[in-house]
Amino acid sequence: MPLNEILVLHHSHLDVGYTHSQPVLWELQREYIDLALDLLEETADWPEGARPKWMCEVTAPVCRWLETASPADVGRFAAFVRAGRLAIAGMRYNVTPLNTAAQLARQLAPIAGLRERLGARITTAIQHDVNGVPWPLADLLLDHGMDLFVMGINGHLGGVVQPRPGVFRWRTPSGRELRVMNGNHYTMFDQIFLTWDRSLDSMQRGLADYVAHLERIGYPHDFLYLTTTAAPEMWDNSPPNPSVARLIRQWNEAGLQPPVRYVTTEDLAERIHQIPEDELPLLSGDWTDYWNFGCASTARHVAVSRAAKRALDAADRLNAGPRNPAVQRAAERARDLLDLFDEHTWSHWNTVNRLEPALVQDHLKAALPIEARELARYVLMNELEAVAGNPAFSETGPEHVLLVNPSPVARCEYVEIPTAWRQPGRHLRCRQFTPPLAMETQTCGPVELPAFGVKRVALAQLTPAADDARLSYEGPATWEPARKGVATIESPAHRLTYDSTTGRILSLFDKRVEWDVLPGGAEYDFFGFVRERPDALFDGSRDAYFERDLAAEKLDGSCWKPWRAVRERAARVVECRVTRTAGSVTLDRLFEAPSTAGLRHRITLRADSPVIAIDIEVDKLDYTDPEAIYFVLPLSLATGWRCHFDTGGLPVELDADQLPGACRGWFTVDSFAAMYDDRRGVTLFCPDAPMVMAGGFHFGPPLQAVPRDADPLMLAWAMNNYWTTNFPVTQPGKVRLRYGLLTHGVFDQADVAAQADAFANPIIAHPAF
Repeated sequence: MPLNEILVLHHSHLDVGYTHSQPVLWELQREYIDLALDLLEETADWPEGARPKWMCEVTAPVCRWLETASPADVGRFAAFVRAGRLAIAGMRYNVTPLNTAAQLARQLAPIAGLRERLGARITTAIQHDVNGVPWPLADLLLDHGMDLFVMGINGHLGGVVQPRPGVFRWRTPSGRELRVMNGNHYTMFDQIFLTWDRSLDSMQRGLADYVAHLERIGYPHDFLYLTTTAAPEMWDNSPPNPSVARLIRQWNEAGLQPPVRYVTTEDLAERIHQIPEDELPLLSGDWTDYWNFGCASTARHVAVSRAAKRALDAADRLNAGPRNPAVQRAAERARDLLDLFDEHTWSHWNTVNRLEPALVQDHLKAALPIEARELARYVLMNELEAVAGNPAFSETGPEHVLLVNPSPVARCEYVEIPTAWRQPGRHLRCRQFTPPLAMETQTCGPVELPAFGVKRVALAQLTPAADDARLSYEGPATWEPARKGVATIESPAHRLTYDSTTGRILSLFDKRVEWDVLPGGAEYDFFGFVRERPDALFDGSRDAYFERDLAAEKLDGSCWKPWRAVRERAARVVECRVTRTAGSVTLDRLFEAPSTAGLRHRITLRADSPVIAIDIEVDKLDYTDPEAIYFVLPLSLATGWRCHFDTGGLPVELDADQLPGACRGWFTVDSFAAMYDDRRGVTLFCPDAPMVMAGGFHFGPPLQAVPRDADPLMLAWAMNNYWTTNFPVTQPGKVRLRYGLLTHGVFDQADVAAQADAFANPIIAHPAF
């Protein structure tokens, strides 16, 4: 179909960092709105169509600009909104799937205030650069009055949903429909029209080449939507570009075809809603993101961020309101920091060379979750102190313990009580707010608590528990490298058998469904360490798996490459021992492992829970060549197994509940990933590290569907530095990650989601005076 018009959206793509340090970036984004207002004024008498318009891609820069804008400038802004030359899209940031359901809702929270203050309609949301969004966002957009969603995916180390460029109807989880403009990557007007040549001849030549591409793919529409920034001088975080405005005017005045006109998203929505519904494909499923594997380049800080979210949620459930304004301010500040951490920009554009700008960005990014965690701890402790009714000062120690169940699952569990609480001494409220330290504890209970329950128990009644007879250990009293034999640890739910010489786990038997979870002769140990890297005898560089070609990417050509990987396991066990508490038994192994100064691996079976706790401590070396660290779980499952994971609070099925072209090879979980066949399965709980692969090692060219062979692998993807930009290339030091494993019969989606919540939110014990 011949093109009748080119629609151009002019914007600044927001990367909070990347081109400039985060504080400087915010100041520049403020200036860009001022410059946009000036440009719109200066071109007020230009011909219709060529008259520039400006689009605020996301709301965060607008909200910050309003904090210091003069009344006159606010008036100018509102006037251009009324005139249809300036508009605002609805999302606060360009997001990652690290956002929870509550965070996705907060992304849209500024809309109401901006509509009221500026008279903006805000009926469209934009996500540029990112390679997907959690499926529940589609319903949230409709709930907030959005009638169009615009995506502009960057194919660098990613992949695109089809059709692109194109328009489709996206069926939401609730069954409604949202129209989607699945547009080209931002800046594509500049790339296609070669605007940096400042030549109408170049523009015609570039457009002709691209029209030929549209004809090859059968593009069905008579308009083409593109965006422009200030490329190539500044692709991201760019100011308005008067040079391109002059080119567009020259193009139209020369009578070149098709005409080019500036649009806002509201203009675009109006054009798209003219397309008959039956001409648009209906697609359903999660827009699973490719890019977020980069979050594993900051595994420590992602874990900190997730813990802070849980602490704030627990505090909110405890709060009876109204909350002290100062405490509420601290909670809101923590939430804002966490939302900003989960924005899609991690570091400087050049991280591989480890120059000063990248180090600055890394420190500033890392500071966000750390400050949020400290504020979250303060807010939670404040609520615990209030519920306990503790005074600011006491001459005696606590007489009671406040027990809090922060999860939606009724619990009957052992609890750990610090022995120091039983010793006499004065109490100061401020001591509760000092950083938590490892303390000697006593196992007490078990204690029953209802869902989200709170119980005040006399400390004298919490006597140390006797060893639970349902736990057992059979094996050597001490570990000796030369001693050979087989040992077992056992709980009511599981029997784990291991080689007491090598530390290798031989069997994990679920006694309830009579199933050995591990296939016989499995190549990998249970939750075994694997370090993956490009094979240097073939190509050990970051180009081994992806070699960027902008010309190919312009036409959505994939730059992924099949690559040869080396996968190294732990070299040997240095120590292997079993430890006991009254309610648990733990196999504790210390390994030599490549790219680490040591790897500690603890597997805990509990008498009071069927969930196996797996605690990992990696002492990571400062290694900058490309690598990834996985923990591999071999599974005895039948061919055709299935997989669910949760995103944005919604469980989705791998392949079946994903858009065509969305990422299958890896995914970001809110709390769990489950793999199962018709009779049994496992669910991995991921409170700290959210990246998972199902079926095998899949990093590389996108999959259309995940193979479903028997005896698959489940991979907890803990760390990597595979990116060539934006993400740190090294994260040395100790990283502690916690996982949980639930083995079960037939998969029960609601049950595993509740169990994941319970595992992520242990019972809280707090002294009550």
